[in-house]
This record gives sequence, C-alpha cells and structure tokens, in this order.
Amino acid sequence: MNIPKQATRWYLVMVFCVLLSFFAFAAGPRIGYARETIEHAGLMIALWAPTLGILGVRAELQQQREQDLLKKNLEPSLR
Repeated sequence: MNIPKQATRWYLVMVFCVLLSFFAFAAGPRIGYARETIEHAGLMIALWAPTLGILGVRAELQQQREQDLLKKNLEPSLR
C-alpha cells in the first residue's frame, strides 16, 4: 500500500514526539531539571503522539476518498 506523502509526514512527527518524550524522561534529570518538571513536560509531549497519528490516518483516508471519487467520475465516461 502506498502511503501518501502528507500522511508520512504526520507519522514521522508522531515518532519524533515519542522519541523527544523519551529523551526528556531519560536526559532531563541529568541536565539539571527537576524530576516533576520533566515528567510533566514528557507527558505533554507524549500526549501529542496519538493526535498526530490520527492526522496521518486522516490524510490517508482523504487521499483514498479522492481517488475513489476520481474513479467514480471516470467510470461513466468509459462506458
């Protein structure tokens, strides 16, 4: 299945948020931030990941819908 470019971008941003959240949990206390502050920041970043993933799914569905409409509009002309 071919994933649309726009959806791929949303998925990459989602993965980046997950990695950034992990980095905040792992490296935050080592660079001097309070544990509680890092936990809040990491959770806020991580909570965006599902939202961004859904935007990727939405982009895929939108492209599929556009392709279906295009096929539907071309079918009568083929007859």
